[in-house]
Amino acid sequence: MSTIEDIKILRAKTSAGMALCKEALEKSNGDMEKAIGYINSRSDVISRLHSMTRAKIGHCKLAFEEAGNNFEKAVALIRERGWDDPIERECESNLQGIIDTYIHGQDRKLVSMVEVICKTDFVARNDDFRSFVHELVLQIAAMKPVYISREDIPKEKLDEITELFQKEVESEGKPADMSQKIVEGKLNKFFQEKCLLEQKWFKDESKTIKNLLEENTTKLGEPLEIRRFLIWELGK
Repeated sequence: MSTIEDIKILRAKTSAGMALCKEALEKSNGDMEKAIGYINSRSDVISRLHSMTRAKIGHCKLAFEEAGNNFEKAVALIRERGWDDPIERECESNLQGIIDTYIHGQDRKLVSMVEVICKTDFVARNDDFRSFVHELVLQIAAMKPVYISREDIPKEKLDEITELFQKEVESEGKPADMSQKIVEGKLNKFFQEKCLLEQKWFKDESKTIKNLLEENTTKLGEPLEIRRFLIWELGK
């Protein structure tokens, strides 16, 4: 039986959500190393590395590979090399990328904005890159995400949502052995609705925005990062 303290330790080691940490400990009978392996097999390791260290996606991938797919060693490697320093992003003044905006409809009552960064000015000026960024800003206006990824959800908010779902399941009188799976399903649906990277692309629902990001990263040949976004609606 996993304890809250075990879950907190595992969360600190992996940057995974509380629900996934609890599930991992249960599946591994409390074995911390097996639980880490379980989490790495079930969630996006690179996104979690980025969330924990704020290193570039490309650096996170490289560190994870060099660390033999060991999450903790990858974190240590990133910090050892200074890749976790936000200022190290070739310095804030030298960031490459673009900001794009979209104003919706003739009534002009909604505007979305997104900042996407890349490694070189060559890619920042590339038409494919700019088309990709524009697709993102359209997606944001259409689907109104709240977070970029599930790793960006504050721990307090995630705990609050998880507790709410658990109470909903309890009130429905579901069997105990089904409850955790139902809560996990509700959380996944929440992530798919509220997290930009997990949303289905509104122009092609066979792809998520994460798929679109990976496709363009491969096409353009360097790491791309959705750094922040904004939605303004009149009167809200």
